Amino acid sequence: MKTNNYGFAISKQLSCVILLLVATLSSYATTPPKGNFNLISTIEVKATYLTTDFLKNAYVIDNKNVLTKYDSIGTKIGTYTESKYGKLTAIDATSPFNVLLFYKDYATLVTTDMKLNTRRLFKLPSIGINNVAVACMSHDNYIWVYDMDAAQLKKIDNNYQVVQQSLDLRNILGEAITPNYMIERDGLIYLNIPGMGVIMFDIFGTFYTSVSNTDLNKDDLNSFQVVQQKIVYFADHYLYVYDLNTQEPESVLLPEGMKPRDVRIEKGRLYMLDDDKLQIYAQTK
Repeated sequence: MKTNNYGFAISKQLSCVILLLVATLSSYATTPPKGNFNLISTIEVKATYLTTDFLKNAYVIDNKNVLTKYDSIGTKIGTYTESKYGKLTAIDATSPFNVLLFYKDYATLVTTDMKLNTRRLFKLPSIGINNVAVACMSHDNYIWVYDMDAAQLKKIDNNYQVVQQSLDLRNILGEAITPNYMIERDGLIYLNIPGMGVIMFDIFGTFYTSVSNTDLNKDDLNSFQVVQQKIVYFADHYLYVYDLNTQEPESVLLPEGMKPRDVRIEKGRLYMLDDDKLQIYAQTK
């Protein structure tokens, strides 16, 4: 892995959030917009998890294991309250039409429609996959999982068949790993390994490249977004942007007033979650 060190250009003005984040991070933006982000909604919620989709919906898991979906102005759209599979660990809303819910304790996955109605249920122990660290949707609406026992990435179709898998990663990396986040974007699977970095694979599960924690200047990354070959992640009240092509990171100071535990960006929207609330900011002209 690379071990380059870079300096970070830090902005203290919220207008820089627009110029940097919306213009360069949104895959739907073509020119830098002008204006600022204004706070449009504060949702009182004791939540532990945040993600978003390209339709600007927000998904949060509260401390009672309830998933709630909000639209781009903070209106509640629906909830999902199933608890018989244990704690809801993560959500992949890459496709808002086919949202993936991951229950790590029982190696169980559920997909839902836009209203959070159940579509499919995957109980992976039934096909011999008992210990799943992370899961995400694939571009063709199948599912990627990391099988801890086999130390392999595995792609599972809707008929419970493993249609792609990687080599044993212990042989590639020289040690056993416990990844904590995975996502597929633009033909690559991004696997985050705490204490190591982000490892990328192609859509066949073949190792492609990697970015070390030193590159990212972050040792305990929990999640990130990938937009136009840029890894976007939150740390210490800054939103960081690491360009995989130039290998040059930038950082932007976020709005004051809260201590967020997670931050997301979608076109024209900035989402900030702390222990007590979700704030949604909108771009203004």
